[in-house]
Amino acid sequence: MSACSKITGKIQQCAIIGALVVFAAVHPAAAKTSGLPTKDQIANFESVDEVTRVKLLIHLSKSGQAELAAELLRRYPLQGKHAANRTLFIEGLVLKSRGDLTGAAQKFRDALAHDPSLTLVRSELAQTLVTLEQDDSAKYHLNMLAADAPTEQASAGIRSFIDKIDERRPYKFNAYLAFAPTTNVNNGSSHSTVYSPIFGSNLTIGQASQKSSGIGGAVGANVAFNKRLGNDFSFVAAGNGELRIYDDSDFNAVSLSQSAELRYLIDRGYVGFGAVSSQSLDDDTLDLGYISYGPRISARFGVTPRDTLTGASVYEWRDPGSGSSKSTAWMTDAAWTHAIGSAASVTVTAGYDDVRLDLAQNSYDSWSAGLSLFKEFPMGISANLSGEVKLSEFDDVNLIAGVTRADERYVGGVGLTKRDVNLFGFAPELNYTYVRNVSNISLYDYDSHSVDFRLTKDF
Repeated sequence: MSACSKITGKIQQCAIIGALVVFAAVHPAAAKTSGLPTKDQIANFESVDEVTRVKLLIHLSKSGQAELAAELLRRYPLQGKHAANRTLFIEGLVLKSRGDLTGAAQKFRDALAHDPSLTLVRSELAQTLVTLEQDDSAKYHLNMLAADAPTEQASAGIRSFIDKIDERRPYKFNAYLAFAPTTNVNNGSSHSTVYSPIFGSNLTIGQASQKSSGIGGAVGANVAFNKRLGNDFSFVAAGNGELRIYDDSDFNAVSLSQSAELRYLIDRGYVGFGAVSSQSLDDDTLDLGYISYGPRISARFGVTPRDTLTGASVYEWRDPGSGSSKSTAWMTDAAWTHAIGSAASVTVTAGYDDVRLDLAQNSYDSWSAGLSLFKEFPMGISANLSGEVKLSEFDDVNLIAGVTRADERYVGGVGLTKRDVNLFGFAPELNYTYVRNVSNISLYDYDSHSVDFRLTKDF
């Protein structure tokens, strides 16, 4: 940087500081009550450039002179390509000063809908949502700010603030309603026959095992508990229940799940030890059907402010009920997430499953790898693109098909959220998922298209 540039920068900085001093000193009491600027304030405001005007308006809005800021903004509308977002931000600050937090949050959301890279606006929105006790949405923005923090210390400070949000409300409850049509409700075969070397011919696949489309919906609720235990530990528990109803009642399902975990807190993360369980119920009688349970270990570590590693391993005992054979499963997965600024991230996943049943032909090992991309776009649209490949190898020859089963499962999905549409603290979310399971046995070869429409607090 040249000496001239340095001098110019100093002069501009001094002009801004001087303007702030003048505005803060000239009749502040009158400005607070009437919002009318004095002649000196008008002259000073007219003499500075657009960037300085924005700084002055922000300063006034945050220093108890919001009405003066509103009046100056009305008399001297901002200009240039950033004018719309700057105006929304300052209008939000004015509303916040007046105590209209809901209106302020909407102004900040509107600005972020136009430009998701506005970190200052996102920070102000997160603080406002915390005050409104809209914790889920606030934590969504705070996590994005932590991932984009300039230093590890700043990131740690934001995450500490998130912990304090959890501490003030250890219990969380959420309910949801989803509309979910699918072309293959039961993951049934896309074929009508399977070849059997035992009979030397094709056998008809039963209707219940064939691909069947359906239009349905889901209603569910979840409750969570998070309690800090001293400096080194925290206890986390959660429960979830969901009812899925389709036009063909044979596919209706009631499912429950629970988890509890004691976490040992380490620098930039934790190591957890706990247990998980899940059940399915008969939708008519609510009799217990499938049940699974077992221990779980998990870990999270922030490698850098932008990079986070997570992992979990679960060992389950499974009882499908109805006289079917019991099984065990060991499932391990890991994920690496890298933040690309405050409004985008990429996640790479990997997993391994080892499932053992009484019949070796149904026991298998599987390996999976996935990639997902998340980004907030202008026009208030957030998009999440995901893909996964899963390879499964079974242990023994299938008695019907006469070959050892091998599957390749491909899953692709896209999720869209309209984050500038606020419906009582929720935003509309639409997800589409395509599954293609390629199997060397036609009984297990299928594809499916499914759509899930619901409302989310993560916006």
